[in-house]
Amino acid sequence: MEWGGEYSLDSSNLDCLLDVLRTELEFQQILTDLDEKIKKNSSSIEQCVKDLQSEVNEICPDEILQSTTDCLQWLNNCNFSSLRPCPTNHGELMEFLRTLQSLLKNEQNQEEMILHFLLDLSSQCGVSFPCTPSGTSFELTSSLHAIEDDSTMDVKSLWDDVRLHLRQFLVNRLQSQEETATNALQRMEFKTQCIQHLLFLYPESEVLAKYQNMQNKVVRDLLQNCILSSCGETNFDKVVHGYQSSVPTLCTMIKEDLYLLCGTVDSSSSLKFINETYLVTITDEMTVLLERLCELQFKENALHIVKANKISKKHRGTVHAVELPFQTTLALALTLSA
Repeated sequence: MEWGGEYSLDSSNLDCLLDVLRTELEFQQILTDLDEKIKKNSSSIEQCVKDLQSEVNEICPDEILQSTTDCLQWLNNCNFSSLRPCPTNHGELMEFLRTLQSLLKNEQNQEEMILHFLLDLSSQCGVSFPCTPSGTSFELTSSLHAIEDDSTMDVKSLWDDVRLHLRQFLVNRLQSQEETATNALQRMEFKTQCIQHLLFLYPESEVLAKYQNMQNKVVRDLLQNCILSSCGETNFDKVVHGYQSSVPTLCTMIKEDLYLLCGTVDSSSSLKFINETYLVTITDEMTVLLERLCELQFKENALHIVKANKISKKHRGTVHAVELPFQTTLALALTLSA
């Protein structure tokens, strides 16, 4: 079977094909270059291990590593998960928290600086702060300004007051429209940072519950405003138009929260949040409004029926009043003729 046209394989086409293929010398050069890069990487890794060996021998006299093999074995045997930060003296920790408390109480606009300082202490120095179990810690009503006797407060109470002030600062930033009125990407990054900072201060379940309440209110206000902004009497067409006008904003909010949560919590928590915050809330709002519309329509229909019955009765009374004089006159005429 012969190939025809432009696909015919004559000697000139085969020569062109062979010209495209690399020669054996070129392949050999490529392999040589790869070998050199591998050797350089091996030398670099070996030097890093030697440097680590020297540092370990200098810092830990009890751990004398004779060779790079010993160093690798030492790294393999290290259980880094068992390392714990050194305990802090109780008095020093109390003094530290009192200083933070004083700054937050007496100085203006120090929240962001203190928050970043605490984050650095935790991430870079391994300092751990009092951990509060999930419960009602997000609903604390105490205030820094209500503290009277600092000497009677323990570490947990001091920490609760410090993080309460920082929590209010972060929540206000999340609710502020001025600070988030930038482009979409900057707004999502800003909200993500606020949520991550709240997660540093409080358990995940409490942070998500608080943020969910905030977003629920935003969704309800948006739906109600879209309907109220439509002109004319509230009816089914107005409700449909109002919800249609709110769809782009709702889609943007869902997209932003998915971006925020996917980088902060696990996927199951993210989907649960989106479902409860948006889908369930929208369904509930639509159900309430449609039930109200049906109730109003039922009352309106009943009113029309009552009015129609009144008009019908009035009409029948008028006809009866006209027929009565006619019958009386007819009877009188018959009597006279008799």
